[in-house]
Amino acid sequence: MAGEERPPAFDDFDARLAKARRSDRAPKKAGEVEGRPRWGDGLQVGIELVAGLAGGLLLGWAFDSWLGTAPILLVVGFVLGAAAGMLNAWRWMRRLEARMRDGDPGRGAP
Repeated sequence: MAGEERPPAFDDFDARLAKARRSDRAPKKAGEVEGRPRWGDGLQVGIELVAGLAGGLLLGWAFDSWLGTAPILLVVGFVLGAAAGMLNAWRWMRRLEARMRDGDPGRGAP
């Protein structure tokens, strides 16, 4: 049997593999960042929300303990922390939207 000849099944497989590799390198459409989900961006939005809320609650509790004003500052801290968390998450989403519009798939916001 000649070592240089390959069965036709391998030639067909090689052709299909080359076609698949070419399609992976095709240019992306405008606004499409990547072909896979961006879990990091979604996680960052959640972290912004939770961190703002936790920070507000912690500061409210600390001031309540220090000043002896029962739950008043805790509630104020909750509201302000929730607002700050939502504002930070909204800012992150705006930066993500701008990155996607510009077609920049790189890592995000400074």
